[in-house]
Amino acid sequence: MQRPVSLVLLSVLVVGWTGTTAGWPGPRWRVWERAFEDQLLVLRGQRRPPRELVVVPVDDATLQQGSWFEQNRQTPAWARGIGTLPWPRAAYGQVAARLLEAGAAAVAINVVFEGPSRHGPADDAAMQAILRAHPGRIALAAEMLEASDQQGSGALTLVRPEPFMAAIGGQDALGLTNTPLRDPGERLLHPEAYGRGLLPAQGVKPFPALTGVLLQRAGRSSRQPDPLTALNVYGPEGSFRRLPAWEVLDPSRWRQHPQRAELAGALVVVGPVVTQGDDGYPTPFGSLSGLELLATATANSLQGDGLRSWPQRPAERALLAALPLLLAAGLALALALARRALVWRLGVIAAILGLQLAIAGLALQQRHLWLPLLAPAAGLVLLALVHGGDAYLLEERERRRLRRTFERYVAPGVVAEILADPEAAQGILRGRLLDVTVLFADLKGFTELTRQRSLAGQSELHVSQLNRYLGAMVEVITAHGGTVDKFIGDAVMAVFGSPVGRGVLVEARAALACALAMRQALAELNRSWESEGICRLENGVGLASGQVVVGQIGSPRRMEFTVIGDTVNLASRLEGLTRTLQRPVLLDRTTAERLDPALELPLSLGMQAVKGMGELEVFCPAGVDLPAAAAHPALAAEAADQDAASGQDAGALTDQISLPDQASASH
Repeated sequence: MQRPVSLVLLSVLVVGWTGTTAGWPGPRWRVWERAFEDQLLVLRGQRRPPRELVVVPVDDATLQQGSWFEQNRQTPAWARGIGTLPWPRAAYGQVAARLLEAGAAAVAINVVFEGPSRHGPADDAAMQAILRAHPGRIALAAEMLEASDQQGSGALTLVRPEPFMAAIGGQDALGLTNTPLRDPGERLLHPEAYGRGLLPAQGVKPFPALTGVLLQRAGRSSRQPDPLTALNVYGPEGSFRRLPAWEVLDPSRWRQHPQRAELAGALVVVGPVVTQGDDGYPTPFGSLSGLELLATATANSLQGDGLRSWPQRPAERALLAALPLLLAAGLALALALARRALVWRLGVIAAILGLQLAIAGLALQQRHLWLPLLAPAAGLVLLALVHGGDAYLLEERERRRLRRTFERYVAPGVVAEILADPEAAQGILRGRLLDVTVLFADLKGFTELTRQRSLAGQSELHVSQLNRYLGAMVEVITAHGGTVDKFIGDAVMAVFGSPVGRGVLVEARAALACALAMRQALAELNRSWESEGICRLENGVGLASGQVVVGQIGSPRRMEFTVIGDTVNLASRLEGLTRTLQRPVLLDRTTAERLDPALELPLSLGMQAVKGMGELEVFCPAGVDLPAAAAHPALAAEAADQDAASGQDAGALTDQISLPDQASASH
């Protein structure tokens, strides 16, 4: 009980720490969160921007075109002054006029026309005429500048196109070009977050962004709360449909331009776009120019696909941001504690983490909603380490326990095979039905020999000889793939086919081969003992095949892995019958039928009375006879006494254990 409690407490600490981090993230954590979000956006890939957004850039190609005309001194009227920045204001006006005449709904010029034109009053006059010719369809840019006084406090100053205020009908046609800078750990916010968010927070009257004025001039409205959203970029610079400014200005080219017919109802942004380098706005897809940023913000407002956070309101964010982590971690904790297996625990946490990533990915793809993800993911990874480490320690402890349990019975190779599947090993210990061959081997006359040696003070010699015998028998059993079930005094019980089997035919033949090898090993021991002046020993072996119950049996204080059932009883009684029939190895009919007729043809000894089981046909291997009587008088006397007994009591396990009719040899 102590281990689950400590595991739960450690899990709660992990969840608490990550939950606090999710609700009140530090600066570095916010940087990691944004980096994680940017990577997901990159994995999501580029998106198709709306076709109704068109970018008309004053780009390097346009400037180079104007420079070419100036160098050749054949500059047409439309190309005068367009080779360098700033452009003549009338050139911007001419571009806007031609776009509107081609069917564009509205045009936004992303240039702040501050003060008089450097190209003279005629330039301003030409621009004013164009603005009056297209009332309510051209949006001009304004900018809010912050200047510091001698005390270091900032003062906001609105820079606007004063020469054109009368021509555009007042301030309603102006939109701010300011965009909140993307600080480390923060998103690139929509331009409306500045004019309608930051300015009111500083006590300044809200001012619309140029994107909002462009939508208003086109008779459109935003489909999202712009001040609360971040820009959801469509791709790198150049993702929008582009129409270079010089192609609009060139009359001959513009009359035949293929994109002219596609401008019906379009919203167009016009402005300079030169090589940005590191001076642009950083996004997951690279640096964007101010004009591309303006188009992105307008498209987000038009489609309602700007990035939003959950929870959206800052007042709720601290508490609700930890909710996904708490739900995921609580589910992971409940399922992980249901089972101890390492694969189960890691699999559960991996599945929940995958589900969380899938939900976040779908929310980002379909709803453009960013769910807090880094803290829940980090929390689940930490939980995986905690629960995985705990499960690993539990499995290692259980594996050691199982190894110690099985190594007492089977060969190391079999132990390794069993431990390859701990769940199956537990099933073996809990109990199951197996078809096996049971072998009983018992020494004849050993009880009387024990009594005599005890009286003669030869107990040490007696134990030493018995241990040499049992050690040799165990070696033979293990070599033939058998499992030593138990020692019952001087008797050995072995099972072939438990805890893992090689097939009933293989196990029966291996059991018979083992019985014959045990006889051979005993013969070699007897020759050695005779040379040492120690009396010979003789044994009998009984084999029976059939189904048995296999498992750990006993009390909580003492458990024993063994087999029980009629097959066990029959093998024991056949071993006892070897004295009556004067055959060293006896086997039942089932075992005889499983032998190879070409190699191991057994001899039938006919129907024999078996205590508690009636008359059964008994077999013995061909060519194996009982050797001459044991050299020691005690062995011969006890064997004779047993032969003179009822003949029906052959089921006794030596003189130490007598099995009732349906009892197991494990009693």
